[in-house]
Order: sequence, then structure tokens, then C-alpha cells
Amino acid sequence: MKRTEQASWKSAVMFLVALIALSAITWVGWSLLNHRSILAGNLVVSDANVNVGTLTAPQSLDIRSEQGNAINQALLGNVYQTLVGSSEKNVPEAGLARSWDLSKDGLHYTFHLNSNIRFSNGHTLDARDVVWSLQQTITKKYQGADELSLISAVDEEDARTVRITVASPAPNLLEALSTRAGIVYDQEAKINYSTQAVGSGPYEVSDWNKDSSLKLSKNTNYWASAPKTDNITLKYYADAKLLSQALESGDVDIATPLDATGLQAAKSNAALSVSTGLSQESVILAFNTDTSSVLSDQRLRQAIRYLVNDSEIVQSQQGLGAAIAGPFSPLDTGYEDLTGLFPLDINKGAALAAYFPPSYYSGSLRLVYPESYGEQLGQLIKTELAKGGIPVTATMVNDATWQQQVKSQRAFDMTILTTSSATDAGSYADPSKSITKFDSPSAQDHYQKAQSAINNDEYSQELKAYARAVSEGSPAEWLFMKVPVTAYSNNLAGVPVNRTSAYLPLWNITKQ
Repeated sequence: MKRTEQASWKSAVMFLVALIALSAITWVGWSLLNHRSILAGNLVVSDANVNVGTLTAPQSLDIRSEQGNAINQALLGNVYQTLVGSSEKNVPEAGLARSWDLSKDGLHYTFHLNSNIRFSNGHTLDARDVVWSLQQTITKKYQGADELSLISAVDEEDARTVRITVASPAPNLLEALSTRAGIVYDQEAKINYSTQAVGSGPYEVSDWNKDSSLKLSKNTNYWASAPKTDNITLKYYADAKLLSQALESGDVDIATPLDATGLQAAKSNAALSVSTGLSQESVILAFNTDTSSVLSDQRLRQAIRYLVNDSEIVQSQQGLGAAIAGPFSPLDTGYEDLTGLFPLDINKGAALAAYFPPSYYSGSLRLVYPESYGEQLGQLIKTELAKGGIPVTATMVNDATWQQQVKSQRAFDMTILTTSSATDAGSYADPSKSITKFDSPSAQDHYQKAQSAINNDEYSQELKAYARAVSEGSPAEWLFMKVPVTAYSNNLAGVPVNRTSAYLPLWNITKQ
């Protein structure tokens, strides 16, 4: 080889080596600048990944038909978006529609879509998809279809404008369109919905191991601001103890919801932040108000409410409960703090109970409840009612027996159950839909007026009146609102805390 050729070859090699080194340095610098990775020994640890631990796994990815909250928690908002959005406090806000108009008679809603919306497969989302999706949900009775029962027509005015006509005023339509009922699907997508998902949200499903994990990765076709974390993996655990252990060991960065033991462990861990939120779930002592029942008399029901020490019961939940005294939670339109209606007053409760000698209810009231609520809660209620002279027989049963004895045979006076204000609050306006069989003309009147309200103010005021009429009528004693507890690494921000079992918006989570 000639000396000039050898020099040229050596120069080329040195240039190539320098180029590779420079590229590597540039990549590392760019990654650090953009918070993409840190070097740890020989490992590159990505901070664009967050692991979220929770308890209930979806059994299918078909959000159209899969029942329960697990599918909502994973996919609603994250993968599938709705025509109307929902804030952290469950208030309707802009979603796929940037704004909307309501006619003066309350019968016509005009929705204005955002620009340049695309599905994760790159397909354009426009008014035709909105119209088709709502029609599919209604005619095929997808989950949430009942909330759209008043819709009489859905029309495309232009590519970015949709007009919905209702048969009569539907003041809860916006809220309904922020749930599964308002999801907009790609009518051109040819997928197996049980194992695949195509939505317009900030994430798409990149991996799913049933009962184990579900990975969400950044949707590169997302039409709005990109999610703050590229990849989020939901990990599912069989019980709260395993979930807490996963958080403590670092297997997950976020855990929700924690039980009382997990809450205390997280509070004692300096590397973790702990937040309590609001939910729409309440544990209640439900009364059998059938005309043939001893609790058909409102005075005895009210006596029980004065005797039950709500503060003691809330305290027994060790941070997982909060006081509530009516069918709505702070996340609902029409919520009002009604805890002052029946404060603890043993003398007043005993005086009301004195109208009813033990022979009136054959010796004692029958409290029959699922064993999952534990012995302590039943015994607390029994002890507190005894202070007012009301004897109680508390019996825990398995779920099958509870279904038979309480729901089918109605052989009970009181029972304990969990209700959701999102689905159950209106049941007190219809005796056929409530396990209590509560029948109050006043409550029914206010509820009907609320459902026919034209504006939000009227709707809210009538719902408040309804909730007060229900609470005063005392078909139940609202023991406590379930408080979701979320613990997470201190270097995280944007972690959701309200109603986390049902709605878990993940796109604002970031590592600091």
C-alpha cells in the first residue's frame, strides 16, 4: 500500500471513530437535557416510564361491553376519548368538542370539534365518526347507552360540527357524554375489540397480559399536546397487601387504592407522597322501608340515624372514610353537606325509639350484611343502637346467602352495602329500583323537576332539594364515603387522586 493511501485510510478510520464518539456524546447530552435517561453504572435507566399498581384488572379490552370500573380506569381518557371531557372534580369540560351551545328550549346541543383530530391509526376523526359512534352506542346498547335515552337525533352539520336533539330537556347529557356513552370510535377500524384498541387519546395499548399488566405507550398520532410520560404500565395485584409491598419494593411508582395498612406504611416512608381523594362510592346502612316492614315508620328510621355515631365509624376506617349524609358525593351536581341533619343525639334517638316497644319488631331488628364488611362495623352499629334502647341481631353472611335472603326474600330490616352516586343516587326516586323500596312523593317530585330542568342552575337546585328530601326521609344511614388513597414516589407530579378506581387520567404524570 502506498504511503499516501495508508495515510488516507488512517484518516478515514479516525474520522469515523470521532464521528461515532461525537454522536454518542450528542445523544447522551440530548437525553439528559430532555430528561430521557440517566446513566447508572453500565445501565441506562429511562425516566420516560412509570409503573402504576392497582387491584382490579379488566378481563377484556372491549370498552363497549366490558362491565365494571377496571376498563374505565385503564382506557377512558387515556386511549378512548369522549365528546365531552371530565375534570378531576367530575365537572364537564372540553374534550373532543372544544365547546358547545345549548338552545333556549334545552332541546338542541351543538358541539364544535377541535381541529385535526386523529385516531392512533392515523385516521381522521370528524363529525361522521361522532354521529356513527353515538348511533352505535344507542342501537347496540353499549355500556352507558341508558344515559342517552332522551336523544332523538344526531346530525352532522359539517365536518367539525355535530347537532344532538333530545326529546325533552336532558340536563345530565353533558355529564353522560363524558363517560363511556360519549366515546368516539373509528368507524373504519377493523380490529378485535376484546384484545385491541384504537382511540384518539394520548396513549395506545402497546402490550396487554391479562390479569397481570397493561402497557400504554405514547400515541405518536395524538392530535393535542403529547403526554408528559412516554410509557405507563398498569400492574395488577391480587390484594391490597401485595399492592403495598410492590410500592415499598419499588416495583411500582404509584399505588392506588391502598388499604389502611398500606396507608400507614406509605406515610412512614420518606420517599413517598400520600394523597387522599374523593369518590362517588358510599357505604350505607340501608333500611327495609316496605309497608310490611317495621322500618316503614320514618320515626324509627330517624331514631337510628340519631343513634349511629358516624364519627366513630369514620374513625374506624383508619383514613379510608369521610362523613357523608345523603345520596350525592362532593363530586356530584347537587351535592350539599347534609351531615347536620341527624347529628349524634342519643337522647333524641332514644325518645323517638321509645314509641316502639321491643314487641313491635319481634324482639330485635335484623341486621343482615355481607361478611366482606367485617364484624367490627356490624358490632359498632349494634352497640350504638342499644344505647337508645333498640336491640339488634347482627348476622354476617356470604354473598350468595345475602343475595337470597336480602335481595330475593327481603328477610331483613337493615343491611350494609356500597352505593355509587354515579349510578345509584336516582334510585331513591323510584321504589322499584332501590333495595330500600323508599317511596317519597316529595323526593320524586324534585327529582322529576331536576330531570326536566332546562338550565344548570335549575338542575342543581332541584337535585339539592331531592337529596335533602331523601336524607330527611331516611331510607338509609350514610355511614361513610370511601376515600381513595394514592401513594407515589416523591419525584412524581400530576398524579390523579379522585375516584381513582373508576377514572385514572395518566397523561399529566411526570418525573421531576
